[in-house]
This record gives sequence, structure tokens and C-alpha cells, in this order.
Amino acid sequence: MTSSVALCTYNGHAYIAEQLDSILNQTQPVSEIILCDDGSTDGTWPIISDYAEQYPGLIKAYQNPENLGYISNFEKAMSLCSGDIVLLCDQDDRWHNNKIEVITEIFKNHKNINVIGHNISLFGDSLKNAQEKEMVYWQIENFDPEKFTPPGDLIKRLLYEGNVFPGMSMAVRNTFLKAHLPLKRVNPVIIHDYELLLIAANQNSLWIEKTVLGEYRIHPKQNIGYKAFSEFDDSAVKTLSRDDLFNIFRRYSFVKKAVVGLNLDKNLDAGYIQYCHQKYKDYLQKLSLVDRLVNQIKMKYYFHIFDYLK
Repeated sequence: MTSSVALCTYNGHAYIAEQLDSILNQTQPVSEIILCDDGSTDGTWPIISDYAEQYPGLIKAYQNPENLGYISNFEKAMSLCSGDIVLLCDQDDRWHNNKIEVITEIFKNHKNINVIGHNISLFGDSLKNAQEKEMVYWQIENFDPEKFTPPGDLIKRLLYEGNVFPGMSMAVRNTFLKAHLPLKRVNPVIIHDYELLLIAANQNSLWIEKTVLGEYRIHPKQNIGYKAFSEFDDSAVKTLSRDDLFNIFRRYSFVKKAVVGLNLDKNLDAGYIQYCHQKYKDYLQKLSLVDRLVNQIKMKYYFHIFDYLK
């Protein structure tokens, strides 16, 4: 099977060479690297041009005449990929050298699988515990793949609680990808990678690969997740707060739009309402009897929390 890398850049001169080197040093070589630069104003493009000259035919570099934005730039890069497998790639991370080999083998042996999401570790000087131990992304997200083996469980986890597969940890079968381009863009939260994951999970064609196949760099200039990851403390006890509960109820409008916009299983809508009621019970259960009664009255008649589910 042939493989394409959809790599998008914007002002990433500090890290792009390291990322490209990790792709070029695979035990199983990639077939092509489609690199779309979104009008970088630093030294990114000269670095890219140098690599493209060193690897003609392998690296196909495009510089957008005007800034398209993160999602549109990825959509362009993905649309230009010709390989059987398309691997999404950011400019500032690193791949383990067996990534292509592992991913290709899964797609070869499982014809029903359209998307693979693999485990990743975190690295970077910004990490609070950078020098103490390896930090794994799924640990931060409290994600245990063993809990999502029955069909239907994984789509609920991704839709109800949020994505646990950053784009750089994703590989997509190209026939599936092209069938879902252009992107539907249901809302600003469901970006390109999340959209494809939800559709694949809804079709039960998403593979969870437990092997760590890459490293996700944490630094202040990244678009998503810097604060949450850099300040993560796995020793902290996580409890469901009232604010957490309100956020869960508010998310219903998001879930409802995603189900309709992405043509997901309609039962996910009613399922989320049940999910909210269960979280509400869990929250009350941890309170004393008096506080429980007071909170029930406040939630229903003062805060009108159940109005979010209409």
C-alpha cells in the first residue's frame, strides 16, 4: 500500500526540520509528502524548499498565495494526497520510525477499517513534569481503550466527552477520506480530524492502536492544548464540580448539531440526554443529604439546568 503525508505548516521554522527528518527516517518509507505552507513569514519556507530540492518527487511543496487558515489548509493538503493511506501531520511533532510500518500493516489486514488513531507521548520544555517521567496523552484525557470494545461505545466517548486523537495521531484510508471531502464543518469545534473520527466511529470503522507511534510537542505557540497539557498534574484528584456539570448539560446543543450535521446515529441524541441525567445523579450522590436537597431545588428552579436539554 502507498502512503501520503498531509503536512501543514505556518511559521514553524523552529521545528519543521525535526519533523521532516522523523518522517524521512521511517523503517518503511512513505510514498509522498504533500506539504502545504499557509504563507509563513519566518524561515519556514526556505527550509521546506531545501528539503524539496533534496527529495524531488517525494516532497511536493505548495505555498498558499493567501492564508487559508488551519482547517482549509489541511483540507487542501488532504485533497492532494494520492496514496492509499493518508497520514495527518503537524509541523512541530515527531514520528517514531516504525509508524508507517505499523499503520500500513493494520490497513492491509483490516479492510473494514477506515481510520486509525494511535497512542502518543508528550514532550517539550513546557511540560511541568518533563524531566520526571514519560507523559502519555491518553492518560491526560483519562482514556482507556479497553473500556470501549462494544460497538457504539467509542462514538459516545468521542462525541459526548471530546476527542482523544489529535490529528498527528491519525491515519485515514484515502477512499474514505475523498468520500468525505469537502468537509462539512458543522461548527468551529469539529475540525477536520475530529469530523473524520466521528464519522468513522459512527460506522464502527475506527481502529484504536495502543502502540505509541509519535511524540506530541508541547510549546506556547501551539494552537490547541498548551495550557491543559503543560499544567497537567496526574496526582490531582478529579471530581465532578458544579461547573463541570453545567458544561456537560450545555454540550447538548453541540451534540445535537453534530448528530444532524454529520448524519450520525440518531440514537446518540437521546443517549446524551440520558448521559446528562446520569452525571446529574453522580454529582448529587457525592453531596450530603441537606446539600443534595438544596442543590436539586436550585438546579431545577433557579439555574434551570434541564432547559439545556430542550
